[in-house]
Amino acid sequence: MEAQRWLPLEANPEVTNQFLKQLGLHPNWQFVDVYGMDPELLSMVPRPVCAVLLLFPITEKYEVFRTEEEEKIKSRGQDVTSSVYFMKQTISNACGTIGLIHAIANNKDKMHFESGSTLKKFLEESASMSPEERARYLENYDAIRVTHETSAHEGQTESSSPSSSQPHSSHCRTKASSLCHHASLPWVKRNHVGPAKATSPSLRLRRWRPFLRLPSLGLHSVAPNIDEKVDLHFIALVHVDGHLYELDGRKPFPINHGETSDETLLEDAIEVCKKFMERDPDELRFNAIALSAA
Repeated sequence: MEAQRWLPLEANPEVTNQFLKQLGLHPNWQFVDVYGMDPELLSMVPRPVCAVLLLFPITEKYEVFRTEEEEKIKSRGQDVTSSVYFMKQTISNACGTIGLIHAIANNKDKMHFESGSTLKKFLEESASMSPEERARYLENYDAIRVTHETSAHEGQTESSSPSSSQPHSSHCRTKASSLCHHASLPWVKRNHVGPAKATSPSLRLRRWRPFLRLPSLGLHSVAPNIDEKVDLHFIALVHVDGHLYELDGRKPFPINHGETSDETLLEDAIEVCKKFMERDPDELRFNAIALSAA
């Protein structure tokens, strides 16, 4: 039986927040852009932060690292608390939705759900399942699939509108680029009005719309279709029981990145993001959004 394939979801706070709202999450927590890695830019992110989603390119270097990391952990072992909610990814292009589920599920006690919330129902029903069972359960959970498709289409409509001149973040595992970084690894949103404007002009975030290369026409801002091969991926970074966990449905288990706290989660998560960027210094396609108290 052919694996399911969903339309990619944008790494765009407006899209992710609307998606979560449609799933019945009260907006007392909202995703916001992370403009950079230095203290000045991190100070622009509203606190507290309870999760960070990182969008990054799947490259040969990363795949080599991923294999080595898995073998090392299987050999040496790691401590993972049973409190971590983790699920595998079996649906192509669903990493954005799975990242959101990981972010909310591991902060469920902080969230307020509307009556009849689809997401709350899914989390409660899958609480006792294994990561593999949760993946299969999502495959057949039409309420989340339909909401995902609606949000993905809304993002496409916004990003493909010819009247819009402001670029948007790229999709989950698509061909768009979002983040321009340099050796020092900070990033700044281009043309941002506010404190970030005072930083060095050579350090800027380039948020492009998803594009396809069209022969004879060059690059055009058109959203990818459901069958297009894409190469970016979402992961979630969350704090559970005093430790920072990387949750990636492509991996067999959560990755424990050491101690953290509610107060230091953003800075600790950004240190993990830096390592992703350092592994692929020639890549530009990185983006991060944080789940912050509204």
